[in-house]
Amino acid sequence: MRKESISEIEAKATVHKLIVTMKKHKKLFDEMREQTGLGRTAHRMLMILSDTEPSPSQTFLADRLEISTAAVAVMLKKMENEGYILRKVSQTDSRFNSIELTEKGVEIVETSKKAFYSIDTSLFAGFSAEEVSVLNDFLDRIQTNITEIERR
Repeated sequence: MRKESISEIEAKATVHKLIVTMKKHKKLFDEMREQTGLGRTAHRMLMILSDTEPSPSQTFLADRLEISTAAVAVMLKKMENEGYILRKVSQTDSRFNSIELTEKGVEIVETSKKAFYSIDTSLFAGFSAEEVSVLNDFLDRIQTNITEIERR
């Protein structure tokens, strides 16, 4: 059985819906994040720090955040001054600082994770587990197709 190709109009409309959905999702996250008082990059840094063991290097943070190591150093200093993190010289390598979240930092992370979960699960209200699974399969296929296009 031959699969029927979608029209240019259907493809464009579907991609547009995906883009609009992602923009609205990002807006919801940004509204939540703004309540924390942190900028987008500082907030992302806290979330990365909370999920990374052992304490990540500045190079690792720079790569994940797509900023320079100098910008990471400035941001870490600012976040330390504002009470979100503590930097301690590593016991095993004095050239390396370990970074720990303070109680204030942990509170932001926990509040954020709850908000993220609430937003993400609310998006799928009225969907069955099977429908979400099928959607994930479709999105995986789209990502595979994008990867193939990038290779060309």
